[in-house]
Amino acid sequence: MIAATFSGSKGGTGKTTLAAFLSLLSSTVVPTLLVDASADGGATSYLVGEVTGPYLSESPSESLRGVNVKNLKLTVSVNRGPISNVDEVVKFVKSLGHKIKIVDLPALTDMDAVGRYIPLIEAADVIIVVTEPNPASVSAALYTFGDKRVIIALNQPRPYYRTVVEYYRRVIDNFSKKTGCQYVIVPYDSAVARLSPQTLERVIDLTSEEFDASLVRLLELLTVGKS
Repeated sequence: MIAATFSGSKGGTGKTTLAAFLSLLSSTVVPTLLVDASADGGATSYLVGEVTGPYLSESPSESLRGVNVKNLKLTVSVNRGPISNVDEVVKFVKSLGHKIKIVDLPALTDMDAVGRYIPLIEAADVIIVVTEPNPASVSAALYTFGDKRVIIALNQPRPYYRTVVEYYRRVIDNFSKKTGCQYVIVPYDSAVARLSPQTLERVIDLTSEEFDASLVRLLELLTVGKS
């Protein structure tokens, strides 16, 4: 299964952080691949740190690095720099045997970026749309992708008032009823911002039960697809 994260043209939604934590959770159960497709290498920084190439943008087959923490079965395709060889990346991702493959796409801020990354979106079985409870983020993220399954993660990378979160939950609920997509609410958790290769083990143990439950729910929707 290939899942691609998407945040429309709006960055800062916590998409990469959520992709990293979801990959960590998934890798406790099955072999998981996290493909860092963003030019700034956010997922690489969170899970591997400063690493020399080759990167995904240079040589996909030589970009794999293991995350050696506890009993995790997690591999990261590390990256720095924009990806021009998208078709090659798609073939590479499809060729690997990991049970779950999560592709962290960058925020698609212009039509050139959209066109460049379409092959990765088309290759995905599921699109995880990550948005946060504010008008700019929600309006940039609520899309359908043909017949692909869509899961919306209403994420809170910073504290929001409950009334604000509830308002946008209703907006997403209405969208979901019209389109058939599914959604999950991800609460704010201050421990999430501390994720790094040096703090990884500690941060996993520090996240709240509410945050952990939302990730479990997201993984269930991803793998089972039942509401």
